[in-house]
Amino acid sequence: MHRQPCTINGIEFDALLNENKNYTSEVPAYAVETGYEVSDNISIKPKTVDITVYLTNTPVTWIHHGTGRVESIVSELENLYFSRTLVTLTTRTNVYKNMSIRTFSIIKDETNYTSREIKMSLQEVTVVSSQSTSIPGDYGRGGDTGANAGTASTGKGSTKPANENGNSNSNGNMSERPSGNAESTSEKKSSILYNLFH
Repeated sequence: MHRQPCTINGIEFDALLNENKNYTSEVPAYAVETGYEVSDNISIKPKTVDITVYLTNTPVTWIHHGTGRVESIVSELENLYFSRTLVTLTTRTNVYKNMSIRTFSIIKDETNYTSREIKMSLQEVTVVSSQSTSIPGDYGRGGDTGANAGTASTGKGSTKPANENGNSNSNGNMSERPSGNAESTSEKKSSILYNLFH
């Protein structure tokens, strides 16, 4: 059986040193009553995958190699990270899709001039599709007849212009204020307590 290399978006690595798949959830810390559905309040977080890969200029396992291979692949990984591109991680036993590179560490010391040990943490991004629906034409109509519900006014009183005495003529709906020394409606309706002190 031909063994496939570890890849990220088709970028091949010489060796996968370790692979850790992590599942986490947020559990409520407060007390709950007996019979309460606790699972409704347990939030499952996106899974993460931590990997350590090894990269050299002269791989012995795979076909593609060259003197500038390490720096070229490191540059490609940096571009994926800074462009926030979702990637597909393929290992010997798993394929992880819609992953974002969360952390990215390149280890370089005196012992690996022509090779690199790279540590990465990737987190799954949940991708959902939007849905739309048609609203029936009679949805905004009310009553048994299905007539248009119309509009409502939130104002008070008449909206017709006032006459020159400052009162509204609304064809009998509101009477004109009597002239002379007649008492106003508000004065007639004064409280007994008000009249005692005035």
